[in-house]
Amino acid sequence: MNPRLITALLIFLAVFFLTPGNTSEIRVISLVPSQTEMIYALGLEDCLIGRSDYCNFPPESQQKPSIGNMELNIEKIVSLRPTLLLDTNGMHQRYAPLFQQLGLKYVNMPTTSLQQVKEAAMKVADMLGNPQAGRNFSDDWDAQLGKIAPDLSEKPVSVYFEIWDTPTQAAGDSSFIGELIRQAGGRNIFANQGDYPVVNSETLINEDPEVILLSYPITSLDSIRKRPGWNTLRAIKQNRLYALDQDLFVRPGPRNLTAVNRLHEIFKKVRSDE
Repeated sequence: MNPRLITALLIFLAVFFLTPGNTSEIRVISLVPSQTEMIYALGLEDCLIGRSDYCNFPPESQQKPSIGNMELNIEKIVSLRPTLLLDTNGMHQRYAPLFQQLGLKYVNMPTTSLQQVKEAAMKVADMLGNPQAGRNFSDDWDAQLGKIAPDLSEKPVSVYFEIWDTPTQAAGDSSFIGELIRQAGGRNIFANQGDYPVVNSETLINEDPEVILLSYPITSLDSIRKRPGWNTLRAIKQNRLYALDQDLFVRPGPRNLTAVNRLHEIFKKVRSDE
């Protein structure tokens, strides 16, 4: 047997059998930032006993013990005596067999659409023993989405959304970010090219988007503006180049509506300028 597994098993047995406690207590470890944000949005953070190194929102979540990043600290996880491990989109699926061997409940939730984010919130609330918190979240989610539903009478704003620069990649129309763009009233210029296509600069220049959005760490927008051929783009000429908070867009969770609202504001400004 793997020495690491033997160590984890010994810790698990010692903690489980020698530590007194309430066996009905819900003790959750979030393996990804999106689940941490969801638990806090539901108001159920008292159930949270551990989180990943990447969990940075809300700020108070960092007071919880960390259990690693993509490489999980199994010994630490076992020592915290969790009753539930929460994952999103299979980020830690490779650990599932080990969790099963250790008798740890591991739940992975697919969240690749706004509808699935809402469904995940309701499921988390159920598992944490407070289904009403899930229903409240769902009602509020629907109400907020209704306020920012795209106006079909208005022409969609053409958008280029860049997620990385080496290589240069865009969020395609079929991606999660693509749905956020549509919900806010935008039209992704990279339609029918997969979730995250590598950008062809000629296509970008020919499409000439009204808005350019960037969601990754950027030191200077001036260097972006000086890319070859970009001086011909109307988004550059009209100062419609925006650097966005990456976490709002790449983490499927409660703050996605903040992301949609931000896009809605940008698109509204574009229309008012015309």
